[in-house]
Amino acid sequence: MPTSMPAPSIRIPVELLTQSSFSQFGTVIENPAHSLAPRSQRLPLPDAVSANQGTALKFLNVTHMSNLYNLAPSKKPARGVMNMFVCAPRDLRPHEPSQSMPSSWGDMDFDDDADGNEDRQLFDVHILERHPFTTQTFVPMGLSQSDRHTQYLVIVAPTLPAAASRRHTDRPPPYPTPKIKKQKSIRDIFARARPSPFTNEAAPPPSQFSRLHPSQRPKGPGLPDLKNIRAFVANGNQAVTYGAGTWHAPMAVIGDRPIDFVVVQSANGIGIEDCQEISLVADKIAGEGVVVMVDSDASGKVLVKAGVGNVKANL
Repeated sequence: MPTSMPAPSIRIPVELLTQSSFSQFGTVIENPAHSLAPRSQRLPLPDAVSANQGTALKFLNVTHMSNLYNLAPSKKPARGVMNMFVCAPRDLRPHEPSQSMPSSWGDMDFDDDADGNEDRQLFDVHILERHPFTTQTFVPMGLSQSDRHTQYLVIVAPTLPAAASRRHTDRPPPYPTPKIKKQKSIRDIFARARPSPFTNEAAPPPSQFSRLHPSQRPKGPGLPDLKNIRAFVANGNQAVTYGAGTWHAPMAVIGDRPIDFVVVQSANGIGIEDCQEISLVADKIAGEGVVVMVDSDASGKVLVKAGVGNVKANL
């Protein structure tokens, strides 16, 4: 059984999946020409070169991949693996009015904003997982961008500080990554001098993690920050990479049929280092726990209800 933590009663609106909105948690892989992101949220185009005798355009470094197993307690090396997940559509429950507060969007009333042409259902988030030492990339297959009947939700949460995690469960965080104890050599001690006697730099070189994209850096051993959990909807031409240690829900398909995902990650075969899970237990007073509000139009397409220009706060 995974470790459990109490979950507040909170309802989460769906956002559009864009690289700008998702950068804290990982990367979005898509052809920039097909992006649905508003121009205000589009990042600079990745570098591109001509390929295949001029018949293709090759975008470079479209995602950030990390293998941090050198930080794992066992020190057992990991290898790259590719698996396939055939994800069936999730069961949703009927919408019921709630006093729950959507996370990270302030005091907003989502129960009165739907018109007669929209249908609202609820997806209960019962479990979150993370892969503390590896990125994990999900690539959907056989799903068109124009497919209005089947999409998938990407549900993620930031990581709490370790001290806050202890308060939530009254015990240490689950499976904490150990602090790396490194003996300082004479060279390391003198390298901190200004200027360094070993280089022409006025300051010591930055740590290995400071050079990484924020989504690639170790997240620490803390529990998920449920008050800032977020949900994004992705279409068929978008793949997603979760940064190492990013708390996320198992892939949630919404619609008529399963989606086949090719999943790329590293693994060393030690279960507790490859994948860690947290069960979310609704507080008895709260009632329902963490819920994603899934609004859809008459065709079944999931509608975006949060993000720039999509919601108005009750100030």
